[in-house]
Amino acid sequence: MRALPSSSRRGSGLLEVLISMSVLALAAVGAVMGMVAATRDVKDGQVLQGRRMLLEARVQRLWLASKLELANQAVARPAIYPSELALGAAPWQLDPSTPQAGDVGTGAYFRVRPTGQVEPALDVPSGTPCDATTPDTVLPRDVYCREILVTQGLPRDLPPAAQALVPTGALPFTFWTRAFRKGDSLERAIVHSEVFVQ
Repeated sequence: MRALPSSSRRGSGLLEVLISMSVLALAAVGAVMGMVAATRDVKDGQVLQGRRMLLEARVQRLWLASKLELANQAVARPAIYPSELALGAAPWQLDPSTPQAGDVGTGAYFRVRPTGQVEPALDVPSGTPCDATTPDTVLPRDVYCREILVTQGLPRDLPPAAQALVPTGALPFTFWTRAFRKGDSLERAIVHSEVFVQ
């Protein structure tokens, strides 16, 4: 058997080094991508807490308010479950309450900082549609919108056995809140519902 010339042995060594460097580079890219994804998940978690606070703050204000006015605003529950209705579609409406500085339970427009801090976006004109057609100069992309809906009855029909638990003559209605940014898909919006009985 003949030995390979020394120049071809050097070439195969160089090829092995190049392949090992490529494998090492792929592993480094994978590690960096994993860190980026973890950082994004942590940030999303903080923002999600802020978005949840938007919904719950509005409901907490209702606990102190007259429920009769809400009951009068109630509309028939749509055929499609309310959380599955398109963003901005009737009977959902932007929160009509007057925004107050420092009170996230009022108004329709908010900023959620990466730290999770929520503040009213007082620079957005009232009634501005929260959809992709609204220019960024009017409704910046970092602004969240809150919609509300009041429906007659419970969120879903109760089975007959559970229906007996609702007192005779009681008027239940459901207060829905939804928060999203313009351009968000329906899946990215978060929804909260609370049942009141009059």
